[in-house]
Amino acid sequence: MARTQIKLLIFLITVGLVTGTLAMGYWVYMNILLKESQVESDIAAMKGKDRPRIDPGVRRFEAAVEFIRSGRTEEGRDALYKLRQQFPDSATCAEAMRIIGEINMDQMFSPANQAGRKDYIVQPGNTLLGIATKHDTTIDAIIRASGLMSFNLQPGDHLTLIPMDFHLGVSVSKKQVMLLRKVGDKEYLFKVYDAKDIRLPSGTRLPVQMELAGKNATFNGKTILPTDPHYTEAEKWLSGTKAGVVIRTSPAAKAVPVEAPQVVAAKGTSPVAVPVPPPAAAAETGIFLPHEDIEELFALVRKGSKLSLVR
Repeated sequence: MARTQIKLLIFLITVGLVTGTLAMGYWVYMNILLKESQVESDIAAMKGKDRPRIDPGVRRFEAAVEFIRSGRTEEGRDALYKLRQQFPDSATCAEAMRIIGEINMDQMFSPANQAGRKDYIVQPGNTLLGIATKHDTTIDAIIRASGLMSFNLQPGDHLTLIPMDFHLGVSVSKKQVMLLRKVGDKEYLFKVYDAKDIRLPSGTRLPVQMELAGKNATFNGKTILPTDPHYTEAEKWLSGTKAGVVIRTSPAAKAVPVEAPQVVAAKGTSPVAVPVPPPAAAAETGIFLPHEDIEELFALVRKGSKLSLVR
């Protein structure tokens, strides 16, 4: 009898241990393994989604703009420069450079900014072109800085001269024209212009270095000087020393005459008019900018300014 009871007790203990083990295994599976699997599944699903990336430059941009709004323009501009250097892929960089360019332009021509300015007294026989050439500036810059209402100079007139130490860098892939200013031995990015299109002459190998060969203006098909009354209305372009490299406005669409249709008649059939397509217009080369940007560049660059083209 005692032996039977012992066997029964052992059986019950064994059943209890097995049941407990199974219960423990079920608990571990439901509360640990299953949850870990679910977490891994959730992570994989999150990675698979095209989630928007956080732009680290947004806060820097907002802080810089707040500096400018509060009158701390220099701090704001410096913060925008740093933003562009540290987060070049930020969506705010384009607007940051636009603001930087506007601030730089305003400060350069502001009467309060005396850096690099010179007061020049007109001498007998002086011309705007002669003064601009001698003092490394441009006629357009003299007119703007001096507030001239007329091109006629009188001995004793006071002119404000600002050296125009700029050169242009063109990024063909980004379709951007970068205006760089030299201060001492260093150059810094002054302003960026977005090109509408860039079409270089065939065979152009990048990078390429050249100079501006000239500043050109025409009105009604005639070349005119900056002192011409129609100068502000003229079509302007900057030509490089390499043929076909010009910075200009987009070419105007030209009307193409359409030839009269040819009359073709097969034997035994009625004549049929077959239209003749107009000849294809040759694509013009150039670095195409909006009109207002060309006008601004005319005041900033001069013949002999460097022009660099990169990929």
